[in-house]
Amino acid sequence: MSEQVDILNFEFSTRGIRDIGIVEPSLSYLELKYKLKIVRACISDNFCALIKKYKPSLIVTSNGIGTVNHHEMVKYASLKGIKVITFISEGDMVDIKENVEILFWGNNKDKVFYEHANLQWSEKNIQLILKHISEAKEYNLFCAGGTGFDRYQFLQLKSKTTFYSQYPQFKHYKKIIGLAGFPFYFFLSDLYKKDGQWNNMHLDHDACDTMAAQKEPLRLMYHELVKNNPDTLFILKYHPSDIMQELSEFYQLNQYENTLSIFREENIDDVINISDLWIGFESTTCLEAWLIGKTTFIANPENVPFVRSIISSGSPHYGSYESLNAAIKAFFESGHSNDFENLKRERDNAIAQVIGFGDGLNHKRAGDFIYNALSEKSKARKEDTDFIAAIEKKYASMDFRKKMRSILYKTPLIFIPKIKKEYLKDQQKANEFTTEKREAFASLYRNSLIEFYKINNIHLN
Repeated sequence: MSEQVDILNFEFSTRGIRDIGIVEPSLSYLELKYKLKIVRACISDNFCALIKKYKPSLIVTSNGIGTVNHHEMVKYASLKGIKVITFISEGDMVDIKENVEILFWGNNKDKVFYEHANLQWSEKNIQLILKHISEAKEYNLFCAGGTGFDRYQFLQLKSKTTFYSQYPQFKHYKKIIGLAGFPFYFFLSDLYKKDGQWNNMHLDHDACDTMAAQKEPLRLMYHELVKNNPDTLFILKYHPSDIMQELSEFYQLNQYENTLSIFREENIDDVINISDLWIGFESTTCLEAWLIGKTTFIANPENVPFVRSIISSGSPHYGSYESLNAAIKAFFESGHSNDFENLKRERDNAIAQVIGFGDGLNHKRAGDFIYNALSEKSKARKEDTDFIAAIEKKYASMDFRKKMRSILYKTPLIFIPKIKKEYLKDQQKANEFTTEKREAFASLYRNSLIEFYKINNIHLN
C-alpha cells in the first residue's frame, strides 16, 4: 500500500544527536509552519522500497555522501526524478583542495552533483567549493547556516544536578572539566596511510604528520593535568567516530578515579553544559561551547603550528602542562579567564565564518528554502535504467537475506560462522537506529521549537 508524502527523510543513527540535530529543526519547522507530511526513515533499510511506498515529492538527508548507502540513495532518487536536498555534517572547511573535495564528495566517487540542492553552513564554504571544484558554479549551493547549532538556543540541556543523579559516584566533585577528543586514529592507524603515503585524507599531508606527532605529548599533558588535580572531575569525551581508543590522547587516563569516559552514552551538548570549562586540541565543540556561554581553552603541546580551523582562534592556546594548569587554576579562582575574554572578536568572527549565523534561526532559513524547492522542477536527467535496476536488486537482496537470518536465528543454522557474523551485524544496525528514538527526537524538537517561537515572538501563521 503506497501513500504520498511531501518529504522523506533518511538518517543513519539515533544513538547521537549530530546528524538528526542538523535536519530535525528544519523538518519540525516545516511541519509546524507549512503542515507538511514528513516521514523519517533509516538509510540502512531498503530505501528503494521506502521511496516506492511513500512517493515523496522531495527527500532530505543531513549528509548525502556520508556512507555508500547515502550516496546510492541520492543517486537513485535523482535518476528517478525525485528532488533531493542534502545538508553537510562536517561543515567547517579549510582552504585546502583535499579538505574541500573530501568533505564535499565523500563517498560520491562519481563526483557528479546528483542532488537538487546542497545546503552549506557558511558562505566561506561555498566560496571554497567554487575555488577548488571547477564545476561547482553549476551546482545549486545555498548558505542556510549551521542548522545543527540552533539547538543550543531552544533545547533544554542536562544540568549538573541531573548529571550527579545519574553518576552519583562523582557527586563530590564540585569542579568539572570537559576534554574534547580528537580522532588521532585517522593519523596513527593504517586506515589512511599505506606504505608511508596518505590516502583519502582531507588535510595537507604535512599537517597530517604534524597532528600524528602531537598525540603523545598531548596525552602526557592531560596525564599530568588529571593526576595533579584530584579534586576536579575530568570528562573524557571521545570523538564520536573514534574506533581505536588505544590511539587516543585519553589512553590510560581512565586509571584515575577523577575521570569519566564518555563515548556515545551522552549527547555532546549535555556534556558541554555540565562542564565548567571545556578544553580541546582541535574541535568544533569549542564553538558549540561558546553558544552556551562556556569558556574554552586549546591544549597545543609546544604550540606547534599546523593548518587549523578558524574556530581555534577564539580560544587561548597553552603549549605546556604548566601554562595550561596555571590558566585552569586562575579560571576557577576568579570565575573567568582574561585570556579567553580578550578573544571575543575572534569568536564572533569564527561563528560568522563557520556557521553563518548564531541567531538560532538557521533551521528556519533552511526550512523556507526546502519548502520553496517543493514547487521547483526537477533537473532533467537521463534515466539510467541499468543503475536503477542494479540498486533495487542489491537492496532487495540485502533485505531478503536479513529477514532470512532473523528466521535462522531460531535454528541451529545460526551457528554457521558466516550466518552468525552477518546476523550480529544486523543487530548492530538495528541498535544504531530505532523508530521509537527517531520519533522521540522529532517530538522533543517540535515541542522545544513551539516554546522557542513563543518566547521570541516568531509567528508561524
